[in-house]
Amino acid sequence: MVSEKIHRRQFVRLSGTAGATGLLGLMGAGSALADGGSTDGGQAPEPPPPGPGAAPCPTPSSLCGYPNDTGGRYDLWDRVQVCEGTKTGPPSPQCLQTTSTYVVLNGGSGSNHDFLLVPSCRISGIECPFTATSNAPNYWLDAWNNAQPGQPGHVVYPHIGLGVNSADPTIRQQDQLHIHMAGIHSGIQTQLNNHDSTISNVPSRWRSQIVPVWGLTSTGLPAPRSYRVLHVANLNANLFTLLRDSVVRPTGATMAAQMLAVTPRLIGNGGFYILNSEPGLPVPTGQPGGTGTVDFLLAYA
Repeated sequence: MVSEKIHRRQFVRLSGTAGATGLLGLMGAGSALADGGSTDGGQAPEPPPPGPGAAPCPTPSSLCGYPNDTGGRYDLWDRVQVCEGTKTGPPSPQCLQTTSTYVVLNGGSGSNHDFLLVPSCRISGIECPFTATSNAPNYWLDAWNNAQPGQPGHVVYPHIGLGVNSADPTIRQQDQLHIHMAGIHSGIQTQLNNHDSTISNVPSRWRSQIVPVWGLTSTGLPAPRSYRVLHVANLNANLFTLLRDSVVRPTGATMAAQMLAVTPRLIGNGGFYILNSEPGLPVPTGQPGGTGTVDFLLAYA
């Protein structure tokens, strides 16, 4: 079972405006990391194209992780390798789908609306610059497709929510990128619909389209947080790239601090709402603070 599930219920109270102090030391790396660049201020080039037949993966690094990482916070990476047959270990009933670029696993709750899509590359999380490059697979579209009826990660819930947590170690307990495929709490899409007139589909406006959304704490109590919200017609574009170019670089933030979530847009011409937040989100007067976790939005159990 994913250890993150247990700890997730403990950090909701920590993940508001006061939760930005523990971001793996990555938060102090400055705007160079926000660009997907290096700590010396230079912009890291995209990895070279892979050789024939090889899947693209990031160059091993302290930001993206190393293939020999194992155990503890890398347990999820161990399980991916076992599912792929590249690491010795007992067969796992959680290997629901294995492809050349990702593995689909059961989440920690054991419910029928709690699954994970995990890259087959060693990728620590949202802070790894590779996720926003043109070589990266479109993990968000893969997650959405796998959450549909008839698929191994079918999310049986009124509406689907996808999400990635920030790198804050009080929030994220596994340092292998994983997209949560879950339900989205009742009422959240209605709230987004009510704000729809202030939510455009123009990426350059995303960073300033900040709306309050009431989600739920681990104890089921309502709790508000603020999110930058954009609506898109489809998930064909890499959302990590969209976040980096439209929000992170222009604001001088870091990718490590960001959470990212997706849920269908049920009005107008449809599409999806893309929600982003961070603990230090600069919010309009009177609005609640931001957060680095998707747990206020997603329903697992």
